[in-house]
Amino acid sequence: MKPSPPQDAVQRAYWSRAAFRPADHPVVAAYAEPKVAFLDRHVPLGGKSVLDVGCGNGIFTVPLARRAARVVGTDLSGHMLGLNPHPGRVQASATALPFADRAFDVVFAANLLHHVDDVPGVLGELARCSARHLMLIEPNRWNPLMLVFGLLVPAERGVLRSSRPALVRWVERAGFRVTAVTTSGMISQNNTPAFLVPWLKRFDGETRLGEYIVLCAERV
Repeated sequence: MKPSPPQDAVQRAYWSRAAFRPADHPVVAAYAEPKVAFLDRHVPLGGKSVLDVGCGNGIFTVPLARRAARVVGTDLSGHMLGLNPHPGRVQASATALPFADRAFDVVFAANLLHHVDDVPGVLGELARCSARHLMLIEPNRWNPLMLVFGLLVPAERGVLRSSRPALVRWVERAGFRVTAVTTSGMISQNNTPAFLVPWLKRFDGETRLGEYIVLCAERV
């Protein structure tokens, strides 16, 4: 049997050719806005500086920038950064962020942790750069579609370990207290047909089988 390639090589190859809907696509907006609104309700972003780690093509960078005073996006993939319309972008690994300790009021990461091998190590680096708040969005393995996605796509295999209790546990071990968390949403930014969006919006409230876990935490 041919051995599987190292996970790092799988991730780099995946993100070097990924083709996603842009940040201004209406389905992307329907996916991202409720999550950012939830975070903003619990930690008002007005006047704050935000670091968006694993920002990709700007799906969350753009709505965050509409609310916060300053947003910097960072991603390991130059390909994905090139698709991000936000002007403040830095290419960097989440394992070694080029910022001072506690440089940002809020550190945000969406769909990052299930792509890394060392979740505690990456969370420690996110925590280092945060002066106070941590905001995370991760897929929910108990959602049937997410479960199938994790089983079928090698670069998404980390979905299988992604659950609300696990995310809360990782965050607490990083020295933060969870202040708000929800599991919600049935809209996928890249796969949901636009005609289904009005119907699927009704699942933006709390539901155990929601596609995503959305979490706010505060430094202890």
